[in-house]
Amino acid sequence: MLIKQVVRIKQAATLFILFMLPLFVMAKAITPAVTVKSELSAPVMLANSEDKNYLKISLTGFNLDSKRRSPINLALVIDRSTSMTGDRIEKAREAAILAVNMLDASDTLSVVAYDNNAEVIIPATKVNNKPALIAKIQQHIHPMGMTALFAGVSKGIGQVDKNLNPEQVNRIILLSDGQANTGPTSISELSDLARMAAKKGIAITTIGLGEDYNEDLMTAIAGYSDGNHSFVANSADLESAFTKEFQDVMSVVAQDVIVQIKTSSQVKPIRLLGRDGAISGNTVNVKLNQLYSNQEKYILLEVIPEKGSDNQKKNLADVSVSYLNLSSKQQDNVNERVIVSYSKSAAKVSDAVLEEVLAESEIQKTALANDEAIRLIDAGNKEEAKKVLESNAAALGSMSFSSPVAERKVRESTTKQLKLAEDIDSKDAATYRKELKEQNYNVKQQQK
Repeated sequence: MLIKQVVRIKQAATLFILFMLPLFVMAKAITPAVTVKSELSAPVMLANSEDKNYLKISLTGFNLDSKRRSPINLALVIDRSTSMTGDRIEKAREAAILAVNMLDASDTLSVVAYDNNAEVIIPATKVNNKPALIAKIQQHIHPMGMTALFAGVSKGIGQVDKNLNPEQVNRIILLSDGQANTGPTSISELSDLARMAAKKGIAITTIGLGEDYNEDLMTAIAGYSDGNHSFVANSADLESAFTKEFQDVMSVVAQDVIVQIKTSSQVKPIRLLGRDGAISGNTVNVKLNQLYSNQEKYILLEVIPEKGSDNQKKNLADVSVSYLNLSSKQQDNVNERVIVSYSKSAAKVSDAVLEEVLAESEIQKTALANDEAIRLIDAGNKEEAKKVLESNAAALGSMSFSSPVAERKVRESTTKQLKLAEDIDSKDAATYRKELKEQNYNVKQQQK
C-alpha cells in the first residue's frame, strides 16, 4: 500500500513539472526586455591601420501597454515671479491643471511655486481628489517677487524624495521664464543640485518660457539629471509642451540604466559623442536615468583600435548593461562582446561599413561644432558662427548613404543646419540662441 502511495506521489509530481515547466518558460520568454545592440561603424578595418572607429551601444525600450504604466511620483516646480504676469501665469496654471487631470489615483503629485522663496502649495499626495488639487493651484499660483530657482528645485526634490521608489517614475518638471536672481544662482550650484537628484533616480525636465530665461542653466539641470528640455517661445504652447512631456513620463519602461564599456588593453577610448560619461583608462561608464517605450537612446564612443593583420579578428570591447525592468520589477543584465575584423582589401572594409552608426557619429560631431558656434555668438563673432553652421551643413550635405535610415537622418540634420545658418541674421538673438541650444540638446540626448 505504501509503495503504491509513493508511486502516485511521484506520478503527480512528474505531471506537475510537465504541466508547469512550459508555463514558467513561457512567462520568462514573454517578459519584455530592452533591446541592446553593440555595433561598430567599421566592423572590418584595414589591416595594419589605426583609423578611428565608432562604437554605438543602442538601447531601445520595449512596447508598453498604456494601461500597465508605472505609477508616477511627480513634482511640478513653477515660477511665479513678477515676470510671469499676465498670460504666462494663466497658461502655467492651465498646464499644472492639465498635469492633475492626466494623473490618476496610483500617482503622487506635489506642486512647488517659487518667487523670493519656494512654497510647497501641494505636499506630496495621491491624486485622489482632483477638484481640491486644482483649487489649490488656482488659489496659490499668482505672480510676485523674484526668482528663487534653486530653492524651488530643492523643495521639489524634497517632495519627490518623500515617496521615492525605484519602481515608480520619479520626475520633476521645472518651469521658468527668467533668470535665477535670489539664493544660489550659478550654473555650477544648480548643476550640483541636478546631480544630487540624478543619484536619487529623479530626472528633472526643464521648460524655458519666453526669451529671458537662462538656457545654459536650464539645459545643464536637465542634462545632469537626464531629463528633457524644451524651449517654449509662446505661453500658448505650454500645454503642448506638458502633453509631450507626459507622453514620455507615462512610457518609461526601464530605470537606473548603467552601461559599462571595457575596451581591450590596446584599444584607446578617445571621447564620448553626445552623452556625458566617465572614461578612466580602458573603462567607460555612462548612466541613463530611464528608457522610454519604443524609443532608442544610445552611447557613442570614439575609439582607436589596435592594429591587426589580414583576416585577423580581435576583441575590441566587452559591454555590460544593467537596468531595472519596470515590467518585471527585476534587474536585467545584458553582456555583449564587440569583435573587430581586419582585411587588406579596401573594398571589403568599405562594404562592411554600418552606415547608420557612421551617420550618427557625424550628426553628433555636428552638435559639438554647434557648441563652438554658440561660443562665437557669445563672443560677438556672428559671421564666424555662421561659417561654422554653413560648414556643418556642407559636410553633412556631401555625405551619401545607401541605407535609407542613414540617408534620412543625415538629410534631416542637413536641413536643420541650413535653417540655422539662414536664421542667424534674421531672428532675434535671444530666441535664436535658445533654439540652437534646444536643438543641440535634443541631438545629444536623442530627445524626441
